[in-house]
Amino acid sequence: MKKELRSSGIDIIGNVPWGTHFCQFYQTKKDLMDVQVPYFKAGLENNEFCIWIVSQPSEVKEVKEILRKDLPDFDVYLEKGQIEVVPSTHWFVREGIFDSEKVLNCWIEKLNKALTNGYDGLRLSGDTFWLEKKDWSSFDDYEKELDRIIGNYRLIAICTYSLDRCNATEIIDVISKHQFALIKRNGKWEHIENSRRVKTEDKIQTLANIVEMSDDAIVTESLDGVIISWNKGAEQIYGYSAKEILGKPISILEPPMMVEETKELNELIKQDDKIHHYETLRSRKDGKIINVSLTVSPIFDASEDLIAILVIARDITGRKRADEKLKKSEERYRIVTEQTGQVIYDYDIRSDKCSWAGAIEEVTGYSSEEFQKLGKDVWIKNIKPLNTNSAEEKSWDVRREENRFKEELTFRRKDGNRIYIENRGVCLTNSEGHLYGAIGVLKDITGARLAKTQLQESEKRYRIATERTGQVVFDFNLKTFELRLAGAVREVTGYNPEELGNPDKSVLIEYVHPEDRTELLDTLRKSFEEKKKFQVENKFQVEFRLKKRDENYIYAESRGIWLTDGSGEIHRAIGVIKDITDRILSIKKVEDSEKKYRSFIQNFHGIIYQADENFVPVFLHGAVKEITGYKAEEFKSRIKWEDLIYPDDLPLVLNEGRKIKSSQSADYGELEYRIKHRDGRIRWVNEIYQKISGNDENPGFYQSTIYDVTERKEAENFVASIETARKKEIHHRIKNNLQVISSLLDLQAEKFRDKEVLEAFRESQDRIISMSLIHEELYKGGGTDTLNFSEYIKKLTENLFLTYSLKSKNICLLMDLEENALFNMDTAVPLGIIVNELVSNSLKYAFPDQQEGEIRICLCREEKNDEVRRSLFSLVISDNGKGMPENMELESVESLGLQLVNILVDQLDGEIKLNRDRGTEFRITFEVVEEA
Repeated sequence: MKKELRSSGIDIIGNVPWGTHFCQFYQTKKDLMDVQVPYFKAGLENNEFCIWIVSQPSEVKEVKEILRKDLPDFDVYLEKGQIEVVPSTHWFVREGIFDSEKVLNCWIEKLNKALTNGYDGLRLSGDTFWLEKKDWSSFDDYEKELDRIIGNYRLIAICTYSLDRCNATEIIDVISKHQFALIKRNGKWEHIENSRRVKTEDKIQTLANIVEMSDDAIVTESLDGVIISWNKGAEQIYGYSAKEILGKPISILEPPMMVEETKELNELIKQDDKIHHYETLRSRKDGKIINVSLTVSPIFDASEDLIAILVIARDITGRKRADEKLKKSEERYRIVTEQTGQVIYDYDIRSDKCSWAGAIEEVTGYSSEEFQKLGKDVWIKNIKPLNTNSAEEKSWDVRREENRFKEELTFRRKDGNRIYIENRGVCLTNSEGHLYGAIGVLKDITGARLAKTQLQESEKRYRIATERTGQVVFDFNLKTFELRLAGAVREVTGYNPEELGNPDKSVLIEYVHPEDRTELLDTLRKSFEEKKKFQVENKFQVEFRLKKRDENYIYAESRGIWLTDGSGEIHRAIGVIKDITDRILSIKKVEDSEKKYRSFIQNFHGIIYQADENFVPVFLHGAVKEITGYKAEEFKSRIKWEDLIYPDDLPLVLNEGRKIKSSQSADYGELEYRIKHRDGRIRWVNEIYQKISGNDENPGFYQSTIYDVTERKEAENFVASIETARKKEIHHRIKNNLQVISSLLDLQAEKFRDKEVLEAFRESQDRIISMSLIHEELYKGGGTDTLNFSEYIKKLTENLFLTYSLKSKNICLLMDLEENALFNMDTAVPLGIIVNELVSNSLKYAFPDQQEGEIRICLCREEKNDEVRRSLFSLVISDNGKGMPENMELESVESLGLQLVNILVDQLDGEIKLNRDRGTEFRITFEVVEEA
């Protein structure tokens, strides 16, 4: 390819040809921008497609702003797509994996697209701040391959490296993979040319100058193992000054056990002229053995002859010790976090990677290996913020400003269940304040969260319930005399809760009527002493008069319980206070009226029953013992009315009770059901009930009058049995009379010889028999007026096939009949005659000369309306015989039987249709009221 020169935009470099691949080392962000901004400015102005791969997503916006300041037309370039600014996590590392081949192919694809769109070539820059130690080897191969192939393309590439993340060895590796390098020394940029090998001591010194900011040792040894150069880093690591060590054998730095290994390595370097990296042990002047990381490479002269060996060493003793401590610490930390049920994470924004530890399987359901491999993707896919202010909605810039963060999320475990997670952590920033990661702890708080939610819901329901039911909830601390009130305080007392909760006001005792104070205190004292003495749950209930703010007294009831602390000492009392004035006054009115109505009640043969809003009986008088066998007092102490109700009738009564209770208005109703008398007899009762609606102050009550109607029910059952027997006898007599008529027709037919007359007699007999069968079925069914029509059809057709036995012997009858098709007589009689006529016609005319064939009968429920208990039925009677003449119209047929069918279909308000496609088919549709 022709070496066409392009402006690099960098003064120290000038113009470069296509296929240029170089690197830049930087220490601050300003150093980076000093080169990158003019580099891309030149590319944009010279019609090149540009791609800048920045270190992390948060830098994309910042880089665009910097370019916008230096390039007035930057937004124009950006809008037409001539430049892209992409984070490294979206280019180099995808799904947590660096694939060098895929990255190289993407560059070629981008170049081809740029050329297609009319650009002269591709200019790119990629930052390596994301690069981790474990990815260095793969990236090194990528750089080597890019350097090898870049000369074949219209492409210029610069790779940027942070000196903070590179040691001397890595700097050598980087320079060896690029055509030249840029590095800033003493405030000026230097241009360092690369050669395949380091050839002179001057170049060694140049390299030493590059890494002078580090503490690495750079040592040159002759081929016979004598030290010929020694830098300050070497003095710090090994403890020897240059004066002490120069001219001494390199073996002075080697522990005895490493001598042979070092000799083998030196021989290997002399043979294959490659750079080697490894970790080993070395000796210091003070006799200590240290761990070092070595990079050993050959040095050649201008004639390509090997003249020396370069050794770069870094003291990693501290790191080794730290690694050991870290491993032990991590193991202890892992055990602790697993035992406490927490997951620890360490997220690096630069590489977009996250490491996990702790109770991973316990919290997420995934094994530790699964989550280490898929953790970040699984986490992002399955988390859901609880609100819009959650950390998942916050940018990392916002988190960095807050430094620490705490949030609640939901997470879908491997088993599909969603749990609540608390994410608590801190953001990590470097010396320049740039965010590079976060560490934190994930904790399953599902139990606490649900408990909190349930408590809040419970408190809300309890508050609403107490307010709606007009009750005051109290919580009294016996040690501090602190009284907390909630619920309908203002509605019941007229005071605000704060006024009644004042410890200086002797709690509530001064609001109690003077005549009731002694009894109230005695009751509470007795309950308290029993609780203290027997250490069992002891409830208290007391009634008293309470003075409201308006100076009027109300009747109040207090129900509560004593609570003990951990030592068993009573320290609190909780309970409710409610206004029972209406109930007390009602009882008093009833008691006052008892005398007035006593004579009435004594002569009353029913039960007068009153109950409160919870159906608890408050008044029960009248013929209680006569009807139930129990005394009225027993219903107030141990017997419940529903215990007497016959089990089969109990659901009906309870359902009616629920309807009354849920009704918002005063309701009246009547109900009959059975009860069990104390002596075991079953009694029928009639209850007439009424709901007396209350208001905001009075909850209302229920009252009813209950009568024993056993004799009436028995009489009704007796009358019903007589009626059934009467109907049964009528059906039996009608059936017998119809059979007599059929016999008379048979006798009369014997006097005639005319076939048409005989056939008319036979058809009349069949019609009478069809009606007779209906009454026979009704008689067998118990005398009701309801007939199972499907069973009737079976018997009717069986009788017809016997009547026409000579013609029916080669005919097959197929039936598809709806089960439980229950019709009354008004439907069954005309429908039976229709079936008789149509089946008879098929038997007589459809199959001449004893031809084989089929007759089909189908009775089907098409639609059902449960509200009005009406159903639409279809009756289809068909045969596959010779069929009816094409010119015959059903409406104008002369046959008496078919005329009768039309008349009966009209009587049923139905429709009839004739189909001649295959034989003959009559389809009749009709509506009926189905009987139970």
